[in-house]
Amino acid sequence: MALRINGIDGKFPVPNILSRAYGHRPFVDQTMTFAITSQVTKKTENRQVDVKAVAGKAWNFVTNRAATYGPCNNYFKTLARQKTLKEVLEEGDITLHCLTPKEGHNADEVPYANTAGRDIGIDPTLLAEPDKLACTLIHELAHVAGATTNTRDSNALAAELALKSCLCASQFNKDELGLIQIKQQGSRELRFG
Repeated sequence: MALRINGIDGKFPVPNILSRAYGHRPFVDQTMTFAITSQVTKKTENRQVDVKAVAGKAWNFVTNRAATYGPCNNYFKTLARQKTLKEVLEEGDITLHCLTPKEGHNADEVPYANTAGRDIGIDPTLLAEPDKLACTLIHELAHVAGATTNTRDSNALAAELALKSCLCASQFNKDELGLIQIKQQGSRELRFG
């Protein structure tokens, strides 16, 4: 039940997904730099993040907190595969990929995450927010556990509802339906303060 980071822990195949706008790719470097703008001072500063350290912290939350928390496991049992989060994790490794826009597209067209089997692609800006990354991984693992990605399905919120039971209630967003939700921010800068 390891989290393998493509490009850092080794070279792993990238899944072929049905998107004209974005795809999975390996991480190029273990360190990434983000422009962060303070909402208080309005100043922008560059912040470096260690991909492996941040992903490891998020994965530790998933495996040692959420997967051992009764209400979280009970919720996962209600999903289509009827397995607890702990059982889903015990089935094998998860490979983490970097989501990137395809030629002719831009970063605003990349969702926060995408799941293809046991491969999870993330928008790399999530690495600047470890708590949000941890909760995003739980959302994506709910898809691995059988939560639908069909936004027209009556259970379209199943993956997002996992957050309420898995120690991530503050990250719950009722507008996150299914797998391919494009961020409507207009700006890819992260904000703090």
